[in-house]
Amino acid sequence: MSEERQKPARSEIRGGRKQKIIGTMAGWLIRLLGWSLRVELRTAVPLKGRTEPVIWLFWHGQIMPAIAAWSRTEMCDMPLKALTSASRDGAVIEHALGVFGVGVARGSSSRRAASALIELKKTLEQGCDICITPDGPRGPRQKMQMGAIKLGQLTGSAVVSARVECFSSWKLKTWDQFEIPKPFSRVIMHLGEPRKIPRELDEGESEGIRHALEKELSQPDVIV
Repeated sequence: MSEERQKPARSEIRGGRKQKIIGTMAGWLIRLLGWSLRVELRTAVPLKGRTEPVIWLFWHGQIMPAIAAWSRTEMCDMPLKALTSASRDGAVIEHALGVFGVGVARGSSSRRAASALIELKKTLEQGCDICITPDGPRGPRQKMQMGAIKLGQLTGSAVVSARVECFSSWKLKTWDQFEIPKPFSRVIMHLGEPRKIPRELDEGESEGIRHALEKELSQPDVIV
């Protein structure tokens, strides 16, 4: 076997100095933006003092307001790790999250899916929360994929929806309508009740849970 074959392909997890610089700058800009926001947290259950990690879900297009709001609310006292795609965009997100002390597992439904699932399972077993964008990395927008549900089945960790409501924002013309809250605007983060996923599910039950979580992430005023 040649030396080239023995080495892991660099393209498996792409990203270099450029992505590090862009990501780190983006992280500090998001932190600065977060300091200006008027953030309100609405939650169905207490978040402090938990002994079991959970799987947080929010839409791909709400990555920026979710991070900005999370940095302001101190909504949990457990370490956090995020799933990001094994791409240059994922590398940028990795370095942006590093500004907030959030680790990452690199992978997606299309690239390195198995290794990412193993790492996320290990992360939960170590007592860390994880967060997933269940419509990423390519969409369709706000259509939940099954990865988070399967991970909940595999690990027994509860799944929690995190829906971000921006009262004034810009939306980019991207597949996910990437949202950027305007400085000094109001943002509400709605957190659903932790949902345990049974280990044994038939296809209809899985689809029912998927549909309920998708609705919870999308529908306004889930928590009043």
